[in-house]
Amino acid sequence: MKKIKIILSVFVLFIGSACTDLDETLYDRLGAGNFFQNEEEIKAGLANVYYRLMASHNWLFAWQLQEVTTDHGEVPTRNNGGWYDGGKYITATTHTWDATQETVNNVYSGLYWTIAATNTFIETIQVAQKDIDGLEPIEAEVRAIRAWSYYELCDYYGNVPLVTVSKLDQQNLPTNSTRLAVFNFIEEELLAAAEVLPSVNDVSRSDYYPRISKETVWAMLARLYLNAKVYSGTARWEDCIDICDKIISSEAFQLTPSIWDSFVPENEDSPEIIFGISYSNKDITNGSTGSNYINQLGLHPLLQQKYDLPFTPWGGPRVGGDHYKIYDDADFRKSLILSGKQYSSSGEFLFEILPLEHMNNAHPDEGLISVKYVPDPEQIGVSGRNDLVMIRYAEILLNKAEAILRLGGSESDAVDLVNEVRERNFTPYVPLTSITLDEILEERSREFLWECNYRTDLIRYNKFLSNTYKFKPEPTTESFRTVFPIPQSELESNPNLVQNPGY
Repeated sequence: MKKIKIILSVFVLFIGSACTDLDETLYDRLGAGNFFQNEEEIKAGLANVYYRLMASHNWLFAWQLQEVTTDHGEVPTRNNGGWYDGGKYITATTHTWDATQETVNNVYSGLYWTIAATNTFIETIQVAQKDIDGLEPIEAEVRAIRAWSYYELCDYYGNVPLVTVSKLDQQNLPTNSTRLAVFNFIEEELLAAAEVLPSVNDVSRSDYYPRISKETVWAMLARLYLNAKVYSGTARWEDCIDICDKIISSEAFQLTPSIWDSFVPENEDSPEIIFGISYSNKDITNGSTGSNYINQLGLHPLLQQKYDLPFTPWGGPRVGGDHYKIYDDADFRKSLILSGKQYSSSGEFLFEILPLEHMNNAHPDEGLISVKYVPDPEQIGVSGRNDLVMIRYAEILLNKAEAILRLGGSESDAVDLVNEVRERNFTPYVPLTSITLDEILEERSREFLWECNYRTDLIRYNKFLSNTYKFKPEPTTESFRTVFPIPQSELESNPNLVQNPGY
């Protein structure tokens, strides 16, 4: 297994200096200085950028904002007092979060930490360009990471500051850019990066992964264009189809025989993962920095005996009961949600998973459990080896199908794309002969459960506010909740920022 090393050597002193020279705001850090004098320093600097990308993608944080705000996820407070955590999960479920909510702040600050690392890298590498050949693709790679970070900020918060320098004038701190301006910046940066970056077909995947390739950037653009009407006010369905076609025609990716193949420990070899974030329990020892601890968080403690795990799970995140109802019994994806009686690996009865009846004072046995990320018997502490899946080839196929229908195109073409995704989940498979937009949304809900994009899908379908489920039985009447607030701590440290309307 060859991955960009997360533990750094040459660059440690550089990052250490950055972390002890913090300004009031998140946007600026250490200047270019005298780094990147040779190839080893450049590799170390690039590894740091990927480390920041990894650390800013703590699965639990994105999951709270994208899945717990829908019928995909829920975290009940247990009858032993566990998992209350200041009520942040309840506010996500009931759509009552505010600007002081912990996760709203953590996601915002994490993404700007990544942007700070990219800005510093870009400025430094531009100084080095005159002395070292072949740096243009590396700079494009880092620009794409910065653009993706801004994509997520645009999706979550809307009007955010656009900062592209490593050092700010403290007397002239940034103001909010419009969501349209952020959208345009993301598009320009990704299009430019795609012109320079190598194709997966032209490199050794095992050596290059998890770095950003041309196809990765195209996949980022596909998601950007799919949601363009929300972000910019102008639909870009044709552009979405065109960029999906580029990925499809490249033949660089394909669906795996089973959806589960992309979520196993050491899943970096999956031909379906277009964009993944590398986790290795050999490199990461602190779960708070972004290691994959989904199963540590979500499995029932007694499931340690079912999967022969070297750790005792914490029993927190659960799958929403209403979501479970949308699966056909013959759908393999339903089996990735545990319900009913559970047995040890040797066949001994352990416990029975019961329906979740209350969000407060719930019994530990209540609530459906996801094993989509395959439990890792070699997990060390909280650190699993399953890479975090950001974009899969299945999404490209469903993106194109949706865009075709929205343009009034060929329903048969859309049906073929959806059938391609569905077929591996049924034995035998009876192909669909027709499809609607709502049915594509439902298929996305099944296919991408807990991949942290369902809130975005519901907003695009204008269903996020009206979506109801057991613990949010009424529609959300506050339309401003399609974006999250700018964290209160950021408003206090930067008086030039303006809060999103409604908050």
